[in-house]
Order: sequence, then structure tokens, then C-alpha cells
Amino acid sequence: MTNFNSGTPDAGTSGDAPMDTMPSATRADWLADVLRKRVIEGVYKPGERIRESALQQEFGISNGPTREALQQIVADGIAERAPWRGVSIVELDKGKLVELFQVRLALLEYAAELAARKITAKGITQAEALKVELNQAFDDMGSQASSHPSFSGQLSKWLLSVAGNALMQQLWNTAMLRTLVYVNLSMRANSGEDSRKHINSLIDAIVAGQPDAAREAARALTRQTLHDLHIDGEV
Repeated sequence: MTNFNSGTPDAGTSGDAPMDTMPSATRADWLADVLRKRVIEGVYKPGERIRESALQQEFGISNGPTREALQQIVADGIAERAPWRGVSIVELDKGKLVELFQVRLALLEYAAELAARKITAKGITQAEALKVELNQAFDDMGSQASSHPSFSGQLSKWLLSVAGNALMQQLWNTAMLRTLVYVNLSMRANSGEDSRKHINSLIDAIVAGQPDAAREAARALTRQTLHDLHIDGEV
């Protein structure tokens, strides 16, 4: 795996320390990371409710840290809390999704252009590892229909790191997390073969130092995502 993964622990593991010895705040942060990973990778679907009692039973974490973890993903914008219904994964209508992906594309296109202009030998080495990782995830998805391969934003993390714009990175981290939920849903359409093609084209254009081609590949990937979600919208 490349060093652009989120570093989120797998569900059911506690990282470096046993769960019962971890401070309450640490348990809450750990559980929030597990929940983010589950939401992004499609284990929890848009609109699905997450029950506190089920999490407490699964992980052996008390009420306080569980509620704090849920509040963290609400603050992230990937979940919402409604009276009498608890916490559920945000489900956006088609209009909101188009607006969100229009903003995503604006950031992605310019980040791709910057990355193509600034690509270094280190970035090229990372790109090679990233392509291997993502292509393996696509292969796994095609052969195991019930699996949840890891598409946790590795591409955007690499792209933004190569682009080298800290403010753009901050905007992406605060506004684009929920798009990953829908990116993953789109990836599973037809085993994601069209998305795989556009992702490889985007990486190759950046590595080759071709800003215009990188921007076009970013736009093609975004259009493919919306197409696979059966959403019509101008991007």
C-alpha cells in the first residue's frame, strides 16, 4: 500500500493499544476513523442509520466515546443527526450531488494542472505504486462482488500532495469527504472499468507533465462518476 492511505484502522482492531486501556478521547477518535472508513468504502450506505447500541456492542466502547465518534462524522458532513432517528449517513438528492461534484471538479482540475507542472521524481515513484494499488483494488472488486476494496481517496491525496497547495488541500479535506461515498458507489458500476481507464489517464498525464491532458482526464473522470450514478448534470 502507498503512504497516501488514510491510515484508518480496520474495524474490529484497536491499533497499538488494547481498547480497554485507551483513554476515552482516543477511543472516540479511533471509532470515528473506523466509521469514516466504513462510510467512504460503502459499508454504510447513504440514508442508513447507525445505532449507538450496535456500535457499543460490537466494539465494547461505552456510551460517551460512541456518541462523540458519531458527532465527529456528523461534523465531517458525511452523517446527520435527526430528532427521534439518531444518526444516519447523509443522502444527497441529484441536484445537490451535481453541485457538490461541480465544486469537486473545479478543485480537481486545477490540482491536476498544478501537479502536472510540479511533478518530481518522488511524485513519479509514488504514482507508480499508486497505480499498482488502485488497479489491484479494481481487480479485487471485479472478482469479489461482496468485498469492499479500498478506494479511500488515495488518488486525490497523491494529486494534492504533488500540487503542493496547502489551502487547496485544506478545502478538499473539509468539503470533499462526502463525495468519496458516491465515488465508491460509482466505482462499483460495471466493476469500475471506465473509471479505471480515466484514473490511469489522469495519473499518466500528471507524470508526463501534461497540464491540459491532466485537466481533461479529471473532467472525464468526474463525468464518468456522475454517469455511473445515473445522474445528469453539467460538469
